[in-house]
Amino acid sequence: MEHTTHTEIIFADSDAEAKEKYLALDIKPDHDENPKVDVVKVTEEEDVELDQDFNLFGEVSVGPDVMEKIRTDAERAYVVYYLEKH
Repeated sequence: MEHTTHTEIIFADSDAEAKEKYLALDIKPDHDENPKVDVVKVTEEEDVELDQDFNLFGEVSVGPDVMEKIRTDAERAYVVYYLEKH
């Protein structure tokens, strides 16, 4: 089974740049030595309402603090996280 870990909001101009910036943070996975990195562009997710305090991006549910950060530059915002096998 896979679980999300180490979610970050990354501002970038492409999926590749978002992933590169995330990996540059040098965050170590919790369990999986080779986790999948999921990159979700905020504005391309279905059923997202940027004016709401709670949303689902890929496999990750986010709350008010994260949505506030996303709203600062929603067009460039990506939700990036590890999908680790347990």
